[in-house]
Amino acid sequence: MPNKKRCFVVTRSEKKTLYEVCCCVYLIVMFVTSCNGNGVIKRDTLYYLDSNKRSIVQPIEPKDIGQEGCKFVQVEVTKVINPKKYPLTFEVHYQSESDVKTYLGSFSLYPSDNPGKFIVATQGKLKNEGAIILSLVIPDNIDSKDTIKVTVKRIRFLKE
Repeated sequence: MPNKKRCFVVTRSEKKTLYEVCCCVYLIVMFVTSCNGNGVIKRDTLYYLDSNKRSIVQPIEPKDIGQEGCKFVQVEVTKVINPKKYPLTFEVHYQSESDVKTYLGSFSLYPSDNPGKFIVATQGKLKNEGAIILSLVIPDNIDSKDTIKVTVKRIRFLKE
């Protein structure tokens, strides 16, 4: 019995079809792993604050706090554009579903153009509903032509 070698020949159209199928599978896998089911990407959400938009509101989801509650919220400032180095302060509030606003604390950047991670104690006041409000406090005496822009990651809830 002669030794027969099998050879598979793939045509251009078959190669193209295989490529398209692989691309579709890759996109579906990326979409499913990075979304929470509502089509909203959560893990890498960025918020932008500046002299016109000074507050963000991040709703609290039940999975954020869990049964044990959380002791701190963590705010990660990832980028700061503040050429004149105006002092920047951030205030953190908790707002319940009944719109009662509770001050949790504040922090400042030092130097005033330096990003970083900051934690604020929740004082046991957070519930599995409502929202966290992060506000940028800018001095009143800045020139309207001056640029202040801050990028912040999605606020995290820390148990310890």
